Amino acid sequence: MKLHKKLHKVGASTVTKHSKAYWLPRVYRPVIAGKEATNYCAQMSCGGIRRSLSVRTPNRDAAAATAREWYAYLSMNGWAAFDAKYRVTTTAATVTSGVVKAHGVTVGDFLTAARNESDLAHKTFDDYARCLRFIVSELRAMTKPRSRHDYRNGGRKAWAAAIDATPLDAITPDHIRAWKRAYVARAGHDELLRRRYTVSCNSYLRRARALFSKSKVIAKLRTVKLPAVLPFDGVELERRTDTKFYGCGVDAVTLLRAAVDELSDDHDRVEMLKVFLLAITLGLRRREIDLLEWQSFDFVAGTLRIMPTKWYQLKTPESASELPVEPEILELFRGWRARATGEFVLESERAPKAVTYQHYRCAETFAALLGWLRAKGVQGNKPLHALRKMYGSQLADLHGLHVASSGLRHADIRTTAEYYVDRKVRVTAGFGKIVAFPANEKLAAE
Repeated sequence: MKLHKKLHKVGASTVTKHSKAYWLPRVYRPVIAGKEATNYCAQMSCGGIRRSLSVRTPNRDAAAATAREWYAYLSMNGWAAFDAKYRVTTTAATVTSGVVKAHGVTVGDFLTAARNESDLAHKTFDDYARCLRFIVSELRAMTKPRSRHDYRNGGRKAWAAAIDATPLDAITPDHIRAWKRAYVARAGHDELLRRRYTVSCNSYLRRARALFSKSKVIAKLRTVKLPAVLPFDGVELERRTDTKFYGCGVDAVTLLRAAVDELSDDHDRVEMLKVFLLAITLGLRRREIDLLEWQSFDFVAGTLRIMPTKWYQLKTPESASELPVEPEILELFRGWRARATGEFVLESERAPKAVTYQHYRCAETFAALLGWLRAKGVQGNKPLHALRKMYGSQLADLHGLHVASSGLRHADIRTTAEYYVDRKVRVTAGFGKIVAFPANEKLAAE
């Protein structure tokens, strides 16, 4: 009998979680690595803990009956008794914070435990979790509806819940390796596009893999028992591509002159010019610019202090610094300070927010400047960040790599050398003198 006919035979008022009819449309087969699992699963919640459980049967009727039986027992006895009866076949380990989930651990179970029990900052964790969910959604070949971005009406939550229901032990290193190859292969034979896909792939892998750090995460977990083989065990990053900075398609001096000429004629463009100067002459990051306060400027000493504030937490301890400001640049900001209407260097009608997700007060200003930079020929996915690279490259040219690393406030000088310094050879081997006059006359005669 068709499922909808079965449900039609039961009155709506009788369909409760303790009835088989309730579970018939709710049991599902998860899709792992593009393939539908054989057995059905059901999601159940009790005491604020939600889990996705395999009901260990490929038959929908049997799955619904099992789900009804399990939920009836769970709602009366709780997770501890449920695990002892249905889920844990050996001894049920316990800790002071509750029952250790040893079987049927899902991606959601792991993420909940990692967020609450690991040493990762919540903002860092959320970024890593986003990357893990992206990889899992690709492995399950899930469609990507626009509603997954709708966090106001529940679309984002529903999307995350569908991914979180995936059993963690179904995500194997072999699946990750296969996804990695397939992801980069989407670029085809376009080497520039392939480089971009490789960088993106490694970025996703590096951050998702960090969730399984033995010292910062795994050793801290107390409420879940993870599989013996973790998803990223033995998975290496894609072969590294050239990450050197070769410039961004336009000369820094030319770009600076254009900015001063074109971005100083009205209020909105002046805000764009502020962003531009803070990025290219001081190497500030976008968030540092967004939340920079006037108190950071010392107009007497001619310096700018990068420091933690009420709204801004340093990216790393090395991000704190006191940067010298060239007199001409300082004079511009002195004039803007005299006309300032608030505590922040950038004017905006949007107030700052202490949130874990990415939020910019001056998102409109950044968007306008990005459009202007692209119109001027600045290449790459991150034109604003290219200004910071120009700053580092100019410091390295004039004063050397160590000064550039200090100015960029990097924790490791290798980061400066690998990603930020313009790779141009500015000296020759000296062979020109061999063919110099009068030798070149003889060569010409021949």
